[in-house]
Amino acid sequence: MHLYTHYCKFLLIESYIPGPDAPTNFSIKVENSITGEDGLCIRVFCVCTVPKSVSDPIRRTWFKGAPQNPSVEVPHFSRNIGFPHNEKECSFLLNQLVRGKSDGEYRLKLEWGEGNVYIFPQTVNIIVKELTQKPPIKVPLLTAGEKAEISCKVPGDCREPLADIVWTGIRPNKTRLGARGVPGRDQHFSIMTFYPKPEHHNTELTCTVTLQGRIRTESTVILKARHSPIILNSSRCFVWGDELSCMCVSSGVPLPQISWPILNGTTKYFSAVSTENIISICNISIPGFSKVNATVECVSENLIGTTKMEIQVHNHGEKPQVNGPLFVKRTHVYDS
Repeated sequence: MHLYTHYCKFLLIESYIPGPDAPTNFSIKVENSITGEDGLCIRVFCVCTVPKSVSDPIRRTWFKGAPQNPSVEVPHFSRNIGFPHNEKECSFLLNQLVRGKSDGEYRLKLEWGEGNVYIFPQTVNIIVKELTQKPPIKVPLLTAGEKAEISCKVPGDCREPLADIVWTGIRPNKTRLGARGVPGRDQHFSIMTFYPKPEHHNTELTCTVTLQGRIRTESTVILKARHSPIILNSSRCFVWGDELSCMCVSSGVPLPQISWPILNGTTKYFSAVSTENIISICNISIPGFSKVNATVECVSENLIGTTKMEIQVHNHGEKPQVNGPLFVKRTHVYDS
């Protein structure tokens, strides 16, 4: 048994060396060196030319190591592209790369007929580096109360990647995995479905992808959630003497505009915008106003909607000091 095995190996080695009558006009078009990243994949595109005497079917195998005892063997894959009769597709895919293990020089072996073998002398040097790619996150235009789907794609375009995807920052209503194939490329992603709320504006959302259970990469986005105005409880109206002073505070995205139906073009007032750029503050001052315990309407609107609030007027012996967490960015003063 041992002698037979040794004899077979000897014959196999000898078959790599073309005899005097063996065809020799083989050629190959392929890159000499290609670099990939740990956990991802490499596609090597290749076309070889064979003599007319070499007939189909032809088995095409890429290997690393000694021809008689390769450490890695990879079959070719076809892109379904038409080639002339004497040209053959010899592209190959290295999936789920492992740094320090997938690296090395690969060669192409052709096998046809009864024991015919040809190995190209050209090599493709594969280099695997540390993973640097981040998972792309796609966020649609978000509007509070409307269904939104956010996708996170596994880095690279590999076939059936060993990937786990985790979302953090927001609790989704549901998640699902998806895949989409295009010629020579595969896309794998997670889709998170949720219904935005006003408080989701400026919230961080992170997608973490773990490849092969050992390589982690992540991306973070800051969500921008549009919502109609909300008039805050810090809005107030006071009368001291015969002067009415009101402040309306409203938040919204886009930044809301505030108006006072009571103005009727007869008053002096000013408005201000907070540094957060999502909160508008509008103050009015009306002399000759003595209707204590009345209400004054504030109207706030943006592209998403309109909100109104009736603000109760309270009596004040002296001008109140308004303290709050808002920092004014710019001020406009209007005179009627």
